[in-house]
Amino acid sequence: MSMTTHEVDAPEPRRSADGAVVLEWWADLACPDCRDALDVLEALRERFDDRLVVRLHHLPLTMHVWAVAAAQCTVEAEQQGRGDEYAAAALMLLDDVEGPADYVELAADLGLDADAVAEALFDGRHADTVHHDAEAGRALGAAGSPVFVVDGLLVDASDGVDGALELLAERIDRALT
Repeated sequence: MSMTTHEVDAPEPRRSADGAVVLEWWADLACPDCRDALDVLEALRERFDDRLVVRLHHLPLTMHVWAVAAAQCTVEAEQQGRGDEYAAAALMLLDDVEGPADYVELAADLGLDADAVAEALFDGRHADTVHHDAEAGRALGAAGSPVFVVDGLLVDASDGVDGALELLAERIDRALT
């Protein structure tokens, strides 16, 4: 397993309004490698604290039947102020998901407005958001997930996240100097 990397021009900004380095993360919320990426993200957040902002983007893959549902529910959870928490919980649940109802139940378990999550899933109000995220990732060269972009470097960890922590941390350190 090896990661591939290449320089990219997007997305902008590479820094948040308060000067933190922005790490863009394209994920399929029904993907075991994306679940493994949670450990990488947690370690980066611990190391860089408020000097790092992680932004989740959706890249549902056709091989994961419930990935689009997970992404749309996560967008609704984000509108309720808890998108990152919901995404992490959905990834931890992925081995037990039998259908979209499990994502609605997850919302209820997290104390979100589960009815709003169910309605959003039913009416597809977040389908365009998920589609635009995926298209933006593909435009950068993402074909699998997880994929990270930090300070102009795309890191494709779709063959496994081994080594991703060190590579990303090095690039973040460089961006901060």
